[in-house]
Amino acid sequence: FKCECLSENSLQLVADVKDNEQHEAMKQERLKRGKEIQSALQSLSVSELLGAIFAGQEERVATYKIFDQGLSTILLSGNITSYPSLCAKVTATFSVVSDTINAVKSSLVERHKRHDIGEIVSRLQKYEGEKLNLTAAIHLEKLRLKNADLGLSFNGSDERSAQLLEKGIKNLERNISTNLELINEVLEELRCTAADETHES
Repeated sequence: FKCECLSENSLQLVADVKDNEQHEAMKQERLKRGKEIQSALQSLSVSELLGAIFAGQEERVATYKIFDQGLSTILLSGNITSYPSLCAKVTATFSVVSDTINAVKSSLVERHKRHDIGEIVSRLQKYEGEKLNLTAAIHLEKLRLKNADLGLSFNGSDERSAQLLEKGIKNLERNISTNLELINEVLEELRCTAADETHES
């Protein structure tokens, strides 16, 4: 019995070491990618940097569509175990977009001394982070509701818990709607700034 405990502890230690190594490798890759992005942005004008932000936003919109369509497919098929791989894919894309927009902001502030635009971009990033958290929360509630429908919930699936989940989803959807309004307001500020930059150049 003692040997089994030691081997289980050893296996856990090996797994922890591998997790730490993977985390460190991902961290180093992200730092490397950040430097590459920063280098590529050095020669861009303010207008071109704003264009990069708008391109990043288009990528985010497309990724949210993939995320939501993936969830719909999972809910229809009942294959909930495939959700983590969907999350991993979209998280990687969101990470690249966020890193790129942060690098653009840094270039705007440090190279072009456009602290005004940097502040707007900071708000955009904050609201986008909130949107991602709200979207993930909605997805989790929908998965829990599906589990309840399938009779897989841990505390029993009754009509009351399903109603609470549905109410929670509606509240989260309202919060996302408010969040989207804030994002659109910030994007409009950036569009006006971009228009001003075009007229000045």
